[in-house]
Amino acid sequence: MSDAFEVSEKRSVPPAEAFALLGNELRVSILLELGDAKEGNQPRPLPFEELRRRCDVTDSGRFNYHLQELLDVFVTEKEDGYGLLYPGVILYQAIKADSFTDRTTVDPFSVGSACAACDGELEATYRNSMLVVRCRDCGDLAFKYHLPPGAIRSNDPDAVLWAANVYARRDLVTVASDVCPTCASEMYHDVVPEDEKSSDLEHAMPGPAVVHHCSYCKNFFSTDLPEVLVYHPDVLPFIAANAPDLLTDRLWTVGACDPDDIAVTGRDPLRVTVPLAAGGERLEVTVDRSLDVVDTERS
Repeated sequence: MSDAFEVSEKRSVPPAEAFALLGNELRVSILLELGDAKEGNQPRPLPFEELRRRCDVTDSGRFNYHLQELLDVFVTEKEDGYGLLYPGVILYQAIKADSFTDRTTVDPFSVGSACAACDGELEATYRNSMLVVRCRDCGDLAFKYHLPPGAIRSNDPDAVLWAANVYARRDLVTVASDVCPTCASEMYHDVVPEDEKSSDLEHAMPGPAVVHHCSYCKNFFSTDLPEVLVYHPDVLPFIAANAPDLLTDRLWTVGACDPDDIAVTGRDPLRVTVPLAAGGERLEVTVDRSLDVVDTERS
């Protein structure tokens, strides 16, 4: 185990103060111009006068005042000009991606797959930055996950669905390794059996759910148990060797096991056993409340 490192300085800007800096059109323009400035594909610092001209401001004093307000929070000053600090880069990317402003809605469209419950047609909708896949006939939920509006720009259903699959799988890999996909702090898990689901999880996938939460940034979302378990470090080698399609194919078309086959084998402490079928092999994985693997049995 590595020795603990020492933080030489921990400094933060009050959130209200940081966001108050953005309540001005010129300051947002400064951030956008600095983010757009490139030399090839690399960021290029902008000297004061060039930045002022790009922002179309004639009053040098007024421009300097707003630039200085952003300094050391979102903007940094270098020898050859001004550039974005990492928080400024995140903000620039969020603005460019319309993360705060887009309200795109997409009417139901076919995903080209059948419902596992009734063999009806699955269809997808997009609203409030959420892609939802349901059965048109029985209404069963097959997939629900946040998808940035940039994915909709292609206007190609196949591209949108593939982006949703990759985006969700990226987060599954991250949380299965106990890392928060938002802030990189430690992610915690709470396995919730079907009969313990609250009203907050009433629209979750059938079977046990896993609630993932970060105590630092308060990131909070849920997945079904098998879809995150296949990425668990103790399970991933088995899946990769016997059923790699479970790691690549669209999430609403594959299943590592039937939810009805998942068994609660203990209550105090909680033990849930998931029989994962991969090729001709079977791995029974037992997890505790915190998603730690406490036992595996292969047959």
